[in-house]
Amino acid sequence: MKNFSFNLIISFIAAIFVCLIVLPMLALFTTTSFVELVSQFRSPMILSAVLISLETSLTVVFLALCLGIPVAYLLAMKNFKGKEIIDTLVDLPISMPPLVAGLALLILLGGNSTFGRLLSNHGISLIFSKKGIIAAQLFVSIPFLIKSTRDAFESINKDIINASSTLGASEFYTFKTILLPMAKNGIYTGMIMTWSRALGEFGATSMVAGCIPFKTETMTVAIYQNAMSGELTASIAIAILLLIFSFTLLLVFKSRVRVKAG
Repeated sequence: MKNFSFNLIISFIAAIFVCLIVLPMLALFTTTSFVELVSQFRSPMILSAVLISLETSLTVVFLALCLGIPVAYLLAMKNFKGKEIIDTLVDLPISMPPLVAGLALLILLGGNSTFGRLLSNHGISLIFSKKGIIAAQLFVSIPFLIKSTRDAFESINKDIINASSTLGASEFYTFKTILLPMAKNGIYTGMIMTWSRALGEFGATSMVAGCIPFKTETMTVAIYQNAMSGELTASIAIAILLLIFSFTLLLVFKSRVRVKAG
């Protein structure tokens, strides 16, 4: 009887959680008709927002791999002064409100700052451009790849690394042939979380790149703009696309990991 009561409570709490996730999703899918959604999907504005979001977020994933994996390796495998500071800096964009991040980037990259003028003198303009979107998305999303990859590196048996070193392998060879392959699931997870975070970024992106249709209007910005102007059907259509992208990618990844584990 005690076990039954406990399991009943756990099941009830789980049901509440499922409702919190499922009911808002159902509301999106049932608010408008399929014909209206198809019509919205053909809209040049929506297609532009989708293409801009995909272009910038996938670029962010590539940049995060190039920048994040070395940082994750450094934090996982090396001990040095200031390591705690770097580790804290990695977590900071996650806890920082997106609007604060966007304001900081706007001040840094704007023409009134020394760095902004330096970029401008070399013909580089990030404010109100796709490059600005990428910078904002990268700032808020790269910690997910670093943290996931670091955890994967730290989970590798140190005896394997020591054996490689004893056999005369260089650090780079060990990194390339042992660490990266063994940490690939953690890297894949980081890539997905980074991609999802970049794709769903709104606050920092809107501060740095603005809301210019067909130029810097991402899917999240388009959702906000259309909702505020009363175009609820367009907002719903874009939101459903975002949900489909995220759900499909997570499902494919989980299936891939499950197959490999089996």
